[in-house]
Amino acid sequence: MKPYAQHDSNGKLWRAGKTIYGLCAAYNHATSPSRLMTSDEHKRSNIYARAIRNRMKRLEFRYGIHYTEMSNGAWWPCSVKNK
Repeated sequence: MKPYAQHDSNGKLWRAGKTIYGLCAAYNHATSPSRLMTSDEHKRSNIYARAIRNRMKRLEFRYGIHYTEMSNGAWWPCSVKNK
C-alpha cells in the first residue's frame, strides 16, 4: 500500500493529509532511491515531492522541530512537536 493512498473512515481518499506523519511518509515514498523509475516517473515523483515540501511550508512545519532527516535521507517526524 502506498503511504499517500489511504482512505479515511468516511471512505474518501486521504492524500498525506495535514499531519507531519503522512507528509513525511509520502515524501519518503516519492524520493526513495530504491524505487526503479522511468524518466517520466522520476519527473512526476519530483513534482510530487516539491508539492509536499510546499504543503509543509504552508502548514508551518519546520525542519528540526517537526521533522528531521535520517542518515539515509528519509524524513522522520519528531513525535513531541506535531501540529
